[in-house]
Amino acid sequence: MLGGDAGPGQHRAGTRRRTSAAAARRARPIPRREIPAAAVAGTRSATRPDLPDRVAPRRRPQPVPVRADPPDRAMTTPTTAATTTTRPVGRRAAGASPVGMILALVRRDLGDPRQFRLPLFLDLAFGVVNLVVFLFISRALTPSSGTDLAHSPSYFDFVAVGITFLLILQAATTQLTSRVIREQRSGTLELLAAQPVPVTALTIGTAGYPFLFALLRSCVYLTILGTVLGLRTERADWWGVAVMLIAGTASLMGIGIALAAFTVALGHGDAAARLFVVGLTFVSGTYFPVSGLPGPLPELTAVLPSRIALDGLRAALAGGEWAWSAGTLLGATALLLPVSSWAFARALRVAAGRGTLKRD
Repeated sequence: MLGGDAGPGQHRAGTRRRTSAAAARRARPIPRREIPAAAVAGTRSATRPDLPDRVAPRRRPQPVPVRADPPDRAMTTPTTAATTTTRPVGRRAAGASPVGMILALVRRDLGDPRQFRLPLFLDLAFGVVNLVVFLFISRALTPSSGTDLAHSPSYFDFVAVGITFLLILQAATTQLTSRVIREQRSGTLELLAAQPVPVTALTIGTAGYPFLFALLRSCVYLTILGTVLGLRTERADWWGVAVMLIAGTASLMGIGIALAAFTVALGHGDAAARLFVVGLTFVSGTYFPVSGLPGPLPELTAVLPSRIALDGLRAALAGGEWAWSAGTLLGATALLLPVSSWAFARALRVAAGRGTLKRD
């Protein structure tokens, strides 16, 4: 009996005990695993401290928006000869003043100390030597009694004024074209043409330094002529002299800008400028009176700004009438400057289309 199998009652009792033990284990709460506070310190929201601790979700990186420049502000990089400017030449920038642009270009040139060292003294020395040579020539030569010296009391006074004004003529032609050629070779002209600069401001600003330098040398020569070399200035109208120098400079600036346009579009402007200086010097009465010209040339050359400026300057130094000459030169400036600026803008467009804004 003791070693036999258990009866049906005993089996049911064992089954009940196993079932109750399993139910007790299932009903017992499972202890939570404690996470250190230092591990979850960085997961609490900085803006919502009342939220429970949680692991911050990983944020997907957002693409960086690329802002496209508007068409009118597109930059152009003039790196090769085939590169052309996309901005129209002569377009004015918002808030930019043409006078400010002209002054900025002139200050750029005046800020170069190399412009005022050796070239200044060499030009002054050459001019003084040239004046001394003509002083001795005038002492050896005596003009005929019927020679018209245009208000000048002697031949030396006549030729001294002509040489002084010749400096301005050279600044308007050879020096300006040489400057444009240098800026073409260095790439500066190409960069300036790509900027929103009006063509008039660009041309006047580029020509500003040569003309200011020529005016300075003219004043120095007149001072040396009057104090050392014997130029007669006892009856001079100095206000008239100043007005004639400025008006003559402004009128010749239009001619110089036209030559600069020829240089940009076709090249070889330096040779054309030298030839132009020789021609104007010959027919304007720089070294001899225009009455000595053959045929109808004295009447035909009366409309040249260079001759009008020379006659007015000589009249102002002699105390004569100069107002008509000054008014005529201002009218010529009002006509020549816009036309030459348009020609320069056209030359820039032609050179940009050909890829020759930068020359070697």
